[in-house]
Formats: sequence, C-alpha cells, structure tokens
Amino acid sequence: MTAPAADAARPIRPAKPIALALRLLKVAAVTVGLGGISLGAYSGVLIWDDNFHAVRAGVLYRSAQPSGADLRSAAQRHGIRSVLNLRGANPGSAWYDEEIAASRALGLVHYDYALSARRFVTGRQIGDLIAILRAAPKPLLIHCMSGADRAGLVAALYRYAVMGVSAADADRELSLVYGHFPYLTSRTGAMDRSFWAYVRDSTAGQGDHNGQGSPPH
Repeated sequence: MTAPAADAARPIRPAKPIALALRLLKVAAVTVGLGGISLGAYSGVLIWDDNFHAVRAGVLYRSAQPSGADLRSAAQRHGIRSVLNLRGANPGSAWYDEEIAASRALGLVHYDYALSARRFVTGRQIGDLIAILRAAPKPLLIHCMSGADRAGLVAALYRYAVMGVSAADADRELSLVYGHFPYLTSRTGAMDRSFWAYVRDSTAGQGDHNGQGSPPH
C-alpha cells in the first residue's frame, strides 16, 4: 500500500501523438544504424516521459518508476485502483517508501513482485503474476524501473493469457517502441524467452490459439 509523495514531481501523462511520432523516428534511426548513442537517447526520452502507456484502456496501464505525484495524477486521470511493482519490496529506498506512502494515501491496493529483467521468469512466477493480474482491482498500473522490460513482459502476458490475443500481437509489448532492446550485449532477451516459453508450455503442442505458436523471425 502507499503514502504521500514528492509534490514537485511531474505527473504521469499518456504519450501525445507528436511525441510518439518522434519516438518512432528515433527507433527507426536506431534500426538503420545510428547505434548505441541514439538508442541511449531514445531510452532516456522514454524514461523522462514516464514511459506511460495503456495496455488496455480503463483496465491496465504500464509505466516506468512512478513518483508519488505520478501516482496521484494516474489515480485522478485514469482511476488507478491498484499498483503492481515489479522491482520487489525495497523498504528504506526513497523510491519505494514514496510509492508506498502515496499508495496508502490514495487507498490503492499495492503488490510487490520481484523480477530481474536479465533472468528467465519461471512458469511458477508467471502463474503468480497472472493471478495478480486477474485479481487486482482495476484499473491496475504495472511498473518496473524503466517500463521497458519487466513491465513489457507482464503486459504481454496480460494480453495473451487474460485478453486472449495472439502471441504475436501480445509480444508487441516487448518492443523498441517501449525501449525494450534485447540485442548486442543486453541480457534483457530473458523477457522474450520467458514469454515464448510460457506460450509453448500453455499451448502444449496445440499451437497458439491464433496460430502463432512460436516467436516471429
């Protein structure tokens, strides 16, 4: 649960069309070879802009680490009723104490579930996460530190396991658009492997419910 937070922090806001277009241009620049510097700048813009997006409007949202003021704004603008923190409980850390204080003050149900963006997520862990996604009061906000990797995995799991969209569509939550970059020396490909392992296990040889039983190439 959560309590008061920094009054000076910027409120969460949905990405505006122009800002999103600029982000997509930056992604394109990365893909044609501007390399690590452009990618770093793009990721920085996403985090600065809170990387806040609707997974399912009115039901599930994803973001980077919110401040207390961000949570207040999200509650006012989107009616957020619960928060799933994928960084795990960290009492004594300023970001965590602020999040807990704000959640309490706002009456939000608060969940902590520790994941690492660089480690494979087991079937048991995914089962735990899906149970939270189903049970949490809606709208629910999920977040990690940058909103790119762990939040992307959980958003993809929600779309696939709860909404019933195809695995290929759900996998779009793990993309450069949100700052997810599982290439070069990055180890965040663990999120992609975890998602597709769950897809394979859940379909048990039947193929994905929409015919996408393996990761796209």
